[in-house]
Amino acid sequence: MLFLISICAVPSALSDEILTSDGKLYKGIIVHQSPEEVIIKLESKTIRLRRSDLKYLKRWTKQRNDALIKSWKIRSGEDSNLDARKAELKFADSVRYSDTPWQIYEEDVFIAFHNEEGIIRSRLKGKVGDYCKKIADKLGYDEFKLYDKSTSPDWNLKFKFYSYRSFERWKKAAEAVGFSASTAAAFASGNRRVFFYELNMKEDIIYHEIAHNIYHEFTRNATTPEWWDEGIAQYALLTADEARRLISRSRFRALNNKHISLLSADTSYDHIYGDGLSVVYFLVREKGKDKFKVFNYNLRERKDFEKALRNVYGFKDIISLEKAWVEHLKKTDVKNITGD
Repeated sequence: MLFLISICAVPSALSDEILTSDGKLYKGIIVHQSPEEVIIKLESKTIRLRRSDLKYLKRWTKQRNDALIKSWKIRSGEDSNLDARKAELKFADSVRYSDTPWQIYEEDVFIAFHNEEGIIRSRLKGKVGDYCKKIADKLGYDEFKLYDKSTSPDWNLKFKFYSYRSFERWKKAAEAVGFSASTAAAFASGNRRVFFYELNMKEDIIYHEIAHNIYHEFTRNATTPEWWDEGIAQYALLTADEARRLISRSRFRALNNKHISLLSADTSYDHIYGDGLSVVYFLVREKGKDKFKVFNYNLRERKDFEKALRNVYGFKDIISLEKAWVEHLKKTDVKNITGD
């Protein structure tokens, strides 16, 4: 006779194999024995058997039991990853905006939903993992992990890319999150997802959005000024030489007393991307990478932007930061602002 029961704790095993008189074989870990019954924990359930119904018990060593438990945990992780993958496939269907099914291209660190594999291969193949690690290191994100079958086997650690070949489909995807399809070439969202319009897409745009994803994850979606958010992504993406060309325009405005206030509602490229990048470089180069890292961890710990500025840099508010930044631009050569 068989009963299903629940056992919370698993003590040391006495045996791992039971054969009943009717020929049923159970392999697991025995958690209790008495003259009347035996309780054995299997991978998916725990059962109680009458001792009078048993043909034999087979004892295993502790080492073999430990190996069995490990194999259960591995398979359990695989089941969890299967659930995560199924959830992403379901989400992918919800943002397809077409009767045409997605094609899928997948590597260890990412999965891409697309309709033209050549674009995906040319932009992403073999590049995403190294780039992500480089960005996380540059930002000081110590806890960052990528999907790895042996060390970090959590499928949710994969990046997910959605590539739209049709403008009509892209328009629906962009408008669904409040963006204009005419001005947005790509956007990042939570859960390591990046969406982009395939025919107007450059590699650096995708990696800019990856940088957003990593920084938002790092700071747990802290609320920051738009110029800071874009400046961080530019800092993560651009080489020092590329950054110099952009920052030189910020310096020119500062030298001519025409800088754009950090409290301005100006959304021009020069302000949001150029000035934002310039401020990030000012803090990283002038105040040091250690403080920059601490500042980001302050944001991660739910401190608001200006409080983190006070705690780490001593600026009482954004206006104080702006004053120091502009003075720095005026007196410092661009080469010294960015370094090599």
